Amino acid sequence: MQIVTLPAAAGRRWVADGFRLLRRQPVALLAVTFLYLIMLMATTIVPLVGAFAPMLLAPLLAVGIMHAVRAADRGELPTPAMLLAGARDDGGRAWRPLLLLGLVNVASTLLALGIASLADGGALLRIATGQIESDDPALRDTSLRGGALFFMAFYTPVQMALWYAPLFVAWNAVPPAKAMFFSFAAVLRNKGAFLQYGLAWFVVALVASLSIQLLKMLLGASPLLISLVLSPLSLIVLTALYCSFWPTYRDAVRPD
Repeated sequence: MQIVTLPAAAGRRWVADGFRLLRRQPVALLAVTFLYLIMLMATTIVPLVGAFAPMLLAPLLAVGIMHAVRAADRGELPTPAMLLAGARDDGGRAWRPLLLLGLVNVASTLLALGIASLADGGALLRIATGQIESDDPALRDTSLRGGALFFMAFYTPVQMALWYAPLFVAWNAVPPAKAMFFSFAAVLRNKGAFLQYGLAWFVVALVASLSIQLLKMLLGASPLLISLVLSPLSLIVLTALYCSFWPTYRDAVRPD
């Protein structure tokens, strides 16, 4: 496995590729994403651990999403069954290390929220665990912005280490610790591309937000009409986001 150093402009191309891949198999990929979201939401009803169950399963299901998007990139038909394909990778052995990566994700998130509590008095932690809503009036006196900065400062390196790690584990049979190290190094090597990737998605999110506000003005205050328009739009953008994850691996990682 070799990591290729890409030009910074590759980051913008990854975003465009996400939408191109979605156009190849729109119905199938939208269905896979919808099922993925349903599965994650279903895990939240588990008592005590429900708030963190999606983070535990995220690496396993992320590999499944990449199976589906890779199939679309090859001109094949993605299927919902691919969501659990990660459990069958590496001769059926990948699911254990993928769950271990999920545990790392949960532990790191809790630690990051704990660090953020030093700045926001635990506001982010209460939001994450469902104790309060993000628009709760009780949050007006807390320093959410400072808490968010603390959280991002700690969690960004973790996200770098987990970006490629599930695919390294499932497709390259790399042990979890080494997979995280190689993932961090790969993202760092292509930091310019990932910076432009993040900025490009920020622009997409800004345009989508402005479009939503315009739609609300045009549709009036009807919650039903707004929901009928915004729900499909949100699903499309989210699916394109997931589709864009695949090019970041396809372009930067070369198997031996």
